[in-house]
Amino acid sequence: MSDTSKTYKELASPHFADVFSLIEKVCKELAVPVYLIGAHAKVVLLLEKGIIPARGTKDIDFAVMMPDLDSYDNFLSSLLKVGFRKMSEPYRVKYDKTDTIVDILPFGQIEEEGTIKFTDRKTELSVLGMGEVLDKAIQIDHEGYVVSLPPLVGLMILKLISWSQKPERKKDLDDSYEIIKDYYEISKEFFYRGHAEMVDEISEDNFMLMAGSYMIGVEMGKIMKVNSLLQDTVLNIIQSELEEKPGSISIYFLQKGFFKDHQIVREVFTLINKGLTR
Repeated sequence: MSDTSKTYKELASPHFADVFSLIEKVCKELAVPVYLIGAHAKVVLLLEKGIIPARGTKDIDFAVMMPDLDSYDNFLSSLLKVGFRKMSEPYRVKYDKTDTIVDILPFGQIEEEGTIKFTDRKTELSVLGMGEVLDKAIQIDHEGYVVSLPPLVGLMILKLISWSQKPERKKDLDDSYEIIKDYYEISKEFFYRGHAEMVDEISEDNFMLMAGSYMIGVEMGKIMKVNSLLQDTVLNIIQSELEEKPGSISIYFLQKGFFKDHQIVREVFTLINKGLTR
């Protein structure tokens, strides 16, 4: 077993293959596209690049493309027949055999302006950006399966939106920081190939961090340009961190010790914004 395989087992669900085999079976029977999302996807994507994540997760999140609520309810019913159990949340199931919690988030035609209203009408879930992000999905061989999942910058878009909807979800900010911290290593070839003029605009101090931040903005912009609501939502989140006083994300990053001072955090968001609006 390779080091990254060992690290994966330590950071993520050791029962992914057991769970995914059943979900993939149901998806194939019902012709439902399925994607791995959430922190588990982040772990897989970073390890694929040889980067060891700081945080893992034992839960697994999937996105499924659905035309309507009846189709989604039928999909969940099919999962119950192969060993899953419904939880109190209308989008959550549990595989008792491995004690694994699984969120199944629907998107696509089922949405109403980026929101899902479940059958009970008491629960609403924002899936803004999921369609645009998963339109850029990549495929990775993982645990013996070919798994579709978003690119890292797409995952960051979903994390920022998730946090903006539920600011108590600090893990979304932890994952966003991790992507920011490591993105230069992932994007440096594209930076020098297509954005070499930025070398003179970025100070030598923290160059890799800042160049990676700029590339995050560039790549996020490519995904979001087809949806003005998505673009405006993320731009507002980013631009709220550009004020003289630290915004909510900056405050959290500083409290966690991710950056030594506000000037560095502000420069990170300034370059993300520059990439977004180039």
